[in-house]
Amino acid sequence: MHRFAATSAFLVHLVFVFFTVLGGFLAWVFPWLLVPHIASAAWGARMAVWRRACPLSVAENWGRAGSGRPPLTEGGFIAHYFENRLYPARWARRVEVVAGASVVGSWVGLTMR
Repeated sequence: MHRFAATSAFLVHLVFVFFTVLGGFLAWVFPWLLVPHIASAAWGARMAVWRRACPLSVAENWGRAGSGRPPLTEGGFIAHYFENRLYPARWARRVEVVAGASVVGSWVGLTMR
């Protein structure tokens, strides 16, 4: 049960992160995705600015603890799975700015279509 919870939280989190960064481009093809994308982008911006614990990270940590695995790093999901794997940790703010620019750029592109 715990392992399933941790894996499920991980997968939902992964899809959410990719949708937050790239969902605006999906809205070019599927306009009905714009409203959920705005909501996910607002949540993502909140997490980037205020660094609060994400409910999905809490759920994943619960599952990890129950299955005898260590918790996510203190920085949360992004820090645990992406930093020092996809990019150096010292680039974290830069990557957040690029992700935010991608979101804004997708919206600008959508309005220009």
